[in-house]
Amino acid sequence: MEVSGKIEPPKNPWELFRFKFNDMLGIVYSSGKVVYHEPLASVIEDVLIEEEGIEVGSDEAGKGERTGPIVVAAVALDSEARKHLRARGLLESKSISRSKLMELASLVIERSEAYEVKVVFPKELFSRWRRGSLNELLVEWYYEVIAHVLGKVKASRVVIDSFDERRLRERFSSLKDIEVVIEPKADEKYASVAAASVLAKEIYLKNERKGTKWI
Repeated sequence: MEVSGKIEPPKNPWELFRFKFNDMLGIVYSSGKVVYHEPLASVIEDVLIEEEGIEVGSDEAGKGERTGPIVVAAVALDSEARKHLRARGLLESKSISRSKLMELASLVIERSEAYEVKVVFPKELFSRWRRGSLNELLVEWYYEVIAHVLGKVKASRVVIDSFDERRLRERFSSLKDIEVVIEPKADEKYASVAAASVLAKEIYLKNERKGTKWI
């Protein structure tokens, strides 16, 4: 922006600075959020930094909800796909509007190296969940979708949005020669997990409209 564009001072305390490029505006906020006109996406993509290699992220939607299924998704993205999706508004699914969610879910499918989704409807859940913690089942479903994706791509890292770190680490300790990252709020930091979150949420909402009730 300093070389090709124009840097402008902030207009309120929440902004760090503004920039213009070919008469299109962008705003950088102190929170780290950047807002810009959509045609600037390719410019933003060029300056984003991602580690090389394929990253597999996993997340779920529907846990704790009263309607719809539980949906667990895993998505494999290379570094270029992660930058492409970030520049076009990829965030964790709770921060995205319904219309944008549909658009991004399509982009995730289009740009992914591989993906897998497991949809667990009430009948299946209640046939298996007799007692104990739902987390035990979730760990197995996470492992199932991630293992399926790893069967299709050679990934350098697996990232999981943590909900039960002990169980997750025990289950994924069998993965060899691959980095396994288990972090709370991983969907806010890792593009692959945000992509899985978006895909899981979009499929959850589609099935929720069918009116399936948990209780």
